[in-house]
Amino acid sequence: MSDDTESAGRPSSGDSLGEVLLALGGRLTRLQTEILADLDPPMTIRQYRILSRVDSGHTSLTALCKLAHRNPSTMSQSVDKLVTQGLLIRGVSGTSRRTMRLSLTRAGKLALESGDRALGKFTSELTAGLPKELQQQILPALNQLYVDVQGNLDAR
Repeated sequence: MSDDTESAGRPSSGDSLGEVLLALGGRLTRLQTEILADLDPPMTIRQYRILSRVDSGHTSLTALCKLAHRNPSTMSQSVDKLVTQGLLIRGVSGTSRRTMRLSLTRAGKLALESGDRALGKFTSELTAGLPKELQQQILPALNQLYVDVQGNLDAR
């Protein structure tokens, strides 16, 4: 195997910070995808996020669309699948009969807890080898970068 093949997709010392962040983001997404797919029941990242957001009080399709920056038909398909799997139920909002209200089933709560545990273990392992003082130096910059990227999404 050539050096080019072995290092394909791997950041090099000549890459910019942005290139390294994109490569890291892609790798983290892949690992998160694999972790969630190995659970029982298996979930996609989108399904996990929907369950998490419904659990935190975002119970309307409109709220979920806004948070995920997705159109209603895409979000509706994802919600339909979670309903079919028995992880979510639809109900009517207490304030408007025309507004659908989503809630987690018992199986949905258990699936979310399983995802939280698995991803919590993964995030702990990610930083286990980094000295605490380095983590404290990096965290503010990464938080600011996250806020800036989120602002770009919100502006679209």
